[in-house]
Amino acid sequence: MSIQDYVLSAAYARATAVEDSFLQAFKDSMERSGHAFAAEPSAVDPTPAQRTAERHAIRDLEPGKQGHAA
Repeated sequence: MSIQDYVLSAAYARATAVEDSFLQAFKDSMERSGHAFAAEPSAVDPTPAQRTAERHAIRDLEPGKQGHAA
C-alpha cells in the first residue's frame, strides 16, 4: 500500500466516522424534538381565533390588495 492509498483510506475512514456520529446525533435530536412537539399545547400556541386572524392578515397582504402611496 502506497502512502497515498494509506492517507486516502484514513481520510475516508475519518470522514465516514464523522458522518456516522453526526447522523446519530441528528437522530437523537429528532427523537427528543418529537417528544417535545407531542406534548400538550402550551400557552404560547396560538388559539384557533389567532390562527384565523393571521390567515386573514396574510391574505390582506397578498399582492394587489395593498394600497399604494400617492
